[in-house]
Amino acid sequence: MKQRFRWSFGVMQVFWKHKELLFNTRRKALGLIALPDILLFKYIIPIFTPIADLLMLIGLYTGNAEKIGAYYLVFILVDAATASIAFAFAQEKPWKLVWLIPQRLIYRWLMLVVLFRSFRRAIKGELQHWGVLKRTGNVKDFDGDIDAVVY
Repeated sequence: MKQRFRWSFGVMQVFWKHKELLFNTRRKALGLIALPDILLFKYIIPIFTPIADLLMLIGLYTGNAEKIGAYYLVFILVDAATASIAFAFAQEKPWKLVWLIPQRLIYRWLMLVVLFRSFRRAIKGELQHWGVLKRTGNVKDFDGDIDAVVY
């Protein structure tokens, strides 16, 4: 969760730093592809996730379970098909697709918590301290051959 928070906040910082390039036709890759993608898929759509889930639950309990079930089934099938194609390209074992179920039910909500924490920190104007890696200057040689480590 800490690492995902750092990534989320870092992407938010990069987006804000380059916001004037959003939809900029001179910087097509950044202005027309990367920044709109970040805005839409990392921030706008996830913000509406709780509302969509709440509306789905309301629909399930108000007699629309069949319609909602049909739409959700189509969503799951498209999601599984997309993941299957990705797995095939990556030559992953198909049985790992079973992890889509907890990902849809748990992981997505955890990432939403991370996103809202990032928003809160940005709105408060707090900075993210990335930490300092302690460098020791020591290199351990595992096979006893120092020439293999030092070039």
